[in-house]
Amino acid sequence: MSSDERVTHLRHFSGVAGWLLGGLALAWILFHIVTAGVGTLPNYQQRAVHLGGALFFVFLLYKGRTHAPRLQLLLLDIPCALACVVLLGYVFVNYDAIVTSSWYVNESVEKAFGVTLFILLLEAIRRTLGWFFVGLILSFCAYAYFGPYLPGALGHRGLTLDRMIYVFYIGNNGILGTLMGISATVVTLFLILGALLNASGAGDTFIRIAMRLGGRIRGGAGIVAVIGSAFMGMINGSTVANVTSTGVLTIPLMRRLGFNRNLAGSIEAVASTGGQIMPPIMGPGAFLMAELLGVAYLDVAKAALVPSLLFFTALLFGVYLMARRYQLEALPAELIPSRREAFEPMAMANLLMPIGILLFFILQRYTIQTAVFWSLMSIIGMMLVSALVNPRPAKHTASEQARRMAGLEDKSAEAGPEQGSSEGSTARERLGNVTRETYQGLYSAAVSVVYIAMIIAAAQIMVSVINLTGLGVTLSQIILAIGGDFLFVSLLLTMALAIILGMGMPTPAAYAVGAAVLAPPLLNLGFDRLPSHLFLYFFASLSAITPPVAAGIFAAIAISGGTFFGTARYALVLACSLFLLPFLFILNPELTLAGDPLTVVFAVLSALVGISFLSIAAIGQLGERLGVTSRLLIGGGAIVMATPGLLLDLLGGFCIAAGLLLYRTRLMSGRGRGKQVRGVMRARK
Repeated sequence: MSSDERVTHLRHFSGVAGWLLGGLALAWILFHIVTAGVGTLPNYQQRAVHLGGALFFVFLLYKGRTHAPRLQLLLLDIPCALACVVLLGYVFVNYDAIVTSSWYVNESVEKAFGVTLFILLLEAIRRTLGWFFVGLILSFCAYAYFGPYLPGALGHRGLTLDRMIYVFYIGNNGILGTLMGISATVVTLFLILGALLNASGAGDTFIRIAMRLGGRIRGGAGIVAVIGSAFMGMINGSTVANVTSTGVLTIPLMRRLGFNRNLAGSIEAVASTGGQIMPPIMGPGAFLMAELLGVAYLDVAKAALVPSLLFFTALLFGVYLMARRYQLEALPAELIPSRREAFEPMAMANLLMPIGILLFFILQRYTIQTAVFWSLMSIIGMMLVSALVNPRPAKHTASEQARRMAGLEDKSAEAGPEQGSSEGSTARERLGNVTRETYQGLYSAAVSVVYIAMIIAAAQIMVSVINLTGLGVTLSQIILAIGGDFLFVSLLLTMALAIILGMGMPTPAAYAVGAAVLAPPLLNLGFDRLPSHLFLYFFASLSAITPPVAAGIFAAIAISGGTFFGTARYALVLACSLFLLPFLFILNPELTLAGDPLTVVFAVLSALVGISFLSIAAIGQLGERLGVTSRLLIGGGAIVMATPGLLLDLLGGFCIAAGLLLYRTRLMSGRGRGKQVRGVMRARK
């Protein structure tokens, strides 16, 4: 379901009901923040509060259909919401007995509670994610139950209904399993961090810096979108969230400066996808990878550094080539902020202090929860300091200023100054603005956490079935059998499955499912653990812009007004290097900075040349349009040259040189014919 569809199904409360719901959402979010600072509860208890709260708010916020009668809230939704609290409250209260037992503690009650929770969870997933995920979960459950009746390699001994209910409700591999634990801690905290950073104006600061850095280049509006989305994407860990937060500024800016709707949406979607693979933060998915691998997060960030830089180099180059192809110019001088506006000290402090504190605690080997907690505290502290010290109102330095720079009219500004929006606003008014923005940021985080928790709950059920039935091992054997001795074929199959499994999911959940199913085949093929998981993480990110689901594309066209297939076509062209890079670093670990420095440098340079020419071939533009033969020669040579090996580098360089020579010959002959025609015309005159 696209972002705009989800909004139409959300209820909006006002008055006492709105204050009550807002207070409950705030308390639920504060629970995650406080436990991150003082210490989380025991596993099942922390996860029960997290999932119970998410289900509670699903039934109150999501109507389930566009036109739901008012009585549905009173007669169905409120009882369902309270039932979810009771069902997971039972696990919270009886935690000690449950974790010390290997079977039901109170069998009749827990069976009834387990079945009821499963039904309510399916309905909650239907409301938030749609029928597709419900069908997917039921298919996995059917596979678990009917295993003994399945033919060939897919067959297994199966799970009884009693076992399935036990595992789902209170078992170690059930709904309160590892993925839900990561959702209750790492993922939720990063969603809160991203929401508060946006509330503090950090997103607008990113846009102003991007305008200053890239606005003067041809196609500057697209360059701004790439830089700004890369900054925000590495924090929030969701392509859709990144598109909807930065795209509301960058897409209208690109449209205003001549980009067509499809191209503008595709640039924002691809850049938002790439932000999640960009160190130093990489979003919550990278921390999930570190947890699953049992390695330090810095090892993951180090391994992803070169591939991410290569991707954004290729993407920026691709946007520039698109600008040349469609004759798009740089930003007008009046839209480029001055150095003082772009790097205003208080705005930079609001941005750099939280990120600096986060990285400091990570580098000091503190837990992720502790690092994010103190980063959150610094955001709130900086917002308060800014309100007390800065004479300008917060609203003046937030989204309205960025919209003005983007050339977007703000009609509300024409209506006159609002209370607290004048230059002479008092400290009390500014503190009131900060309080209001903090509350709005936390409430926005609560809505995002509810949605992501449902996706991770769906992923948790599927991962549980995969682990209990040995489906991962089965698929590993199938991939090995099909691929045979051809590693590249096996990698292609793995890529396709990783994208299919990740469709419609945020990157952390998509990666988790992919790691459960597809990591064993890669390890059995002899690849190292970290490059293998990074391979899956990259393609989990790419699932957001790969048809037919492509949630990131849907989010972009909701803003740009473009078409799905037109936007997806541009996105696949711009992201061509991102499809190639995982193959490069899994076959050539030097690109993950593992190996001799000289070998690493040579591998990086070879890959850089390869993906740059791949962008040229995909877009079909250099100084002038490339012919089909030149594109094929340059594209094939780029892929060969990016592949490790001196002989392949030479072969790839030869193909690229042949393609460039053919392009140059065609270009010169075209100019010669043009001169000849012009000479004939002059002679006739």
